[in-house]
Amino acid sequence: MIKTLTCARTFTVTFLSPVHIGTEERLDEHDFVYENGQLIRFRVTPILEQMDDEQLSQFVENGLEAVMDWLRQTELWQRAKVYQSPVTRQPNWRSEPIRPFIADPLLRPYLPGTEIKGAIRTAVAWWLLRQKNLAALRQKLLQRLPQHQPSRRELVQAGQWLEQSLFGSDPNHDILRSLRVQDSTPVEPERLKVFPVIVAVRTNKGLQWLQSPRGGERRSRYTDDHRQAVANFCECLDGSVSGVKLTVASDTFLSDGEIERGEVKLSVPEELGWEETKRQAVANWETACNELAKEVAESERNWWKEVKDATHDIGAKTVAARMEQFYDELSNRIKAESDEAVFLNIGWGGGWRTKTVVELFGDEAVQEVVSRYRLDRGSHSRPFPKTRKVAWRGSNDFVPLGWLKLSPVVR
Repeated sequence: MIKTLTCARTFTVTFLSPVHIGTEERLDEHDFVYENGQLIRFRVTPILEQMDDEQLSQFVENGLEAVMDWLRQTELWQRAKVYQSPVTRQPNWRSEPIRPFIADPLLRPYLPGTEIKGAIRTAVAWWLLRQKNLAALRQKLLQRLPQHQPSRRELVQAGQWLEQSLFGSDPNHDILRSLRVQDSTPVEPERLKVFPVIVAVRTNKGLQWLQSPRGGERRSRYTDDHRQAVANFCECLDGSVSGVKLTVASDTFLSDGEIERGEVKLSVPEELGWEETKRQAVANWETACNELAKEVAESERNWWKEVKDATHDIGAKTVAARMEQFYDELSNRIKAESDEAVFLNIGWGGGWRTKTVVELFGDEAVQEVVSRYRLDRGSHSRPFPKTRKVAWRGSNDFVPLGWLKLSPVVR
């Protein structure tokens, strides 16, 4: 029997900006009460169990607010409460439901290992591509783009050939098999916060906000006032949360082991077809993550500076300057701490640059991919993307989504 040997490292998570890792579920006024600038989330099942028919009818039609007076007079007000969070404004429940954070059966949010590993995978792909002949790969990329409206299956499999060329032909030969990321320790649900996430748009007026998205024959509408922007209200973990840990383990048998066939010893990575450059990229995944994080931070800083310089509205210009400052500070922090920590962007809202590697192939490839897969819905935006998702924490406090730091635990 072959024993699997692992080398595990535990990291402490520091949230540098709000992080949202969602589910397909959406919450609304049947899960929340809005009162005095606070959103209060409840477990609905125990409340339903104690409602009479009239209360149930009111709840179904108008949500928890319709039965709030009754609820407050019962022990359920405390027993069924999940958390309460200050918010900058009340959601418009018809168009702005709340996106819940992924959680365990006790409603405790956590960081899934798959989400961390996905971010590592993007960084390693970016690292490997930097060492390849991009001109030849670019030509293959352009040749493989669909000439017709892509099907859902083609959209899902759009980058599969590139992943296979970088990591391995199938899951059994995928080099990232040698890296395992566990789910993080859970967080008590009362640590969650709800932030409206609004869409910043780069227009010919500089920075504006999406007021209503396009639909059918209706074009998108923009506003200079962020308070009028349509929002995704998201449950988030942010810098107020500490003590979260996760473990990343390397399977040393797969990455460096040997197997015996008769009297011959064979290298496991060679048998799996793992080239030395790929092995080194995975072995040095922390460096790959920091290099990508630095590249993204610098690119985003430049994007926001250009938007700031093009903006005349004082309020919008102030927001763009704040975002430029965030990325300038993040870039400096990555440079200063990259030898002792790992920087990642994970979850929803981090944007195109944190999830893809297409920009390495140049602007022509980006525009072809965007056009063929209709990623800009036919708007022909230049440069792509022209939007950014931004968490609004109150007043003029705006930050991007998804940034965190992993610091190794010293034993």
